[in-house]
Amino acid sequence: VIVGLLVPIPLPLAVGPDARGFYDSIENADPHKIALVSTLWSASTQGENRPQTLVIIEHLMRKRLRFALIAFGDPQSTILAQEVAEGLAKRYHYEYGKDWINLGYRADMAGTLKGIVTNLVGTLKSDSIQKKPLGDFPVMRGIRNIKDVNVIAEVSASGSYTAWLGLVVGTTDAAFCYAPTSVMAPELYTYIDSGQMKGMLFGIKGAAEYERLLGIKGFTTRAITPVSLSLVLLFVLIGLGNYGMYAARKKGSSS
Repeated sequence: VIVGLLVPIPLPLAVGPDARGFYDSIENADPHKIALVSTLWSASTQGENRPQTLVIIEHLMRKRLRFALIAFGDPQSTILAQEVAEGLAKRYHYEYGKDWINLGYRADMAGTLKGIVTNLVGTLKSDSIQKKPLGDFPVMRGIRNIKDVNVIAEVSASGSYTAWLGLVVGTTDAAFCYAPTSVMAPELYTYIDSGQMKGMLFGIKGAAEYERLLGIKGFTTRAITPVSLSLVLLFVLIGLGNYGMYAARKKGSSS
């Protein structure tokens, strides 16, 4: 595992349909609408959630799509997502207020989601950076409610997807895509199969697949090697453990 961290070892990485669905949702998004990037993660899960947020925002900027950040659950989310967006904005010449905006942390997730379905600007009122009314920003021009959103991308370390599915997804044609930590991903395939979720990034592996689709070799492309080697080590240890148990039983029965 240490060798995988120090020495780049290229491993084959197939892009799955879940990451492809996420990518296609942004690739085919209506440029006249705005994308919502919702974050609910903190420093404790940024090993997975930060790379996911980064590739999503990078794709939005490559496509020159307007987007708005919004955070729920943890006030750290809005600060960490802002850092990611600011770092990429310099490279892609994205101007705050004109091309993107941060709507900030919202404590009442259910109430906020109910409000943006019918009146997004009236519910959220102002941004979190300049503290100005949303109507003053060119990026919000023509945006009234959830029907003016083309993609909803949620990056989360919790089960916040249930609120989006229950309160928002059925009211709009916007593609809902989800980027959870690896431990959460297995419970989401029901929603992928039903079409309620159009795509998913399966932890750090999903972020690495997205990097491949974008044609870049970033952090997750490098990190996937030690992650894969650690899984190999895990299987070896499981095998050794089972062999040890078998040998102990055999020795006990023979004595």
